[in-house]
Amino acid sequence: MPLDGTEFLLARLHRELRDHTERQLCDAGFSLRTHWILECIAQAARPSQQDVSNALSIDRSDMVRIIDDLEERGLLTRTRDKKDRRRHTLALTATGDAARSLCRGIVDDALVTVLAPLSRKERATLQQLTRKALAARPPAKSTGKKSRTDPALAPDAGRPKRTAPAKAKS
Repeated sequence: MPLDGTEFLLARLHRELRDHTERQLCDAGFSLRTHWILECIAQAARPSQQDVSNALSIDRSDMVRIIDDLEERGLLTRTRDKKDRRRHTLALTATGDAARSLCRGIVDDALVTVLAPLSRKERATLQQLTRKALAARPPAKSTGKKSRTDPALAPDAGRPKRTAPAKAKS
């Protein structure tokens, strides 16, 4: 078994980090997806709902549901763009910014915990190498299909199903 292959090791590290982070975020009433959305909104000047959906590769129907929830919780505002009525822009409220800071702290603590065997310099190198590898690839596009799982987290997304080989005739 190729249990020391790069793809396996990266997948295992991802799973460890995701599981640890999701547990902590869930205890605070959030998820990794909501953290990413809050961060994305905070880093852009009034991004559109579609821009955030595309940047994070979240299916549009899932994005609407998540944004509805965040808006109901008072974490963000969604307004129609005056120039393009089909477009909704997003902005964090003060409560949303506080939630973003809380989530950021949880994620940072999870990174420190999961990557504890690495020095600060090694963690910075890991981030730099990851960024370099991803820069060579265009971001994944949302398929538009309804999905209850995040395509970035689904281990078999886009992979063809394996079928058993046909039995040889005797």
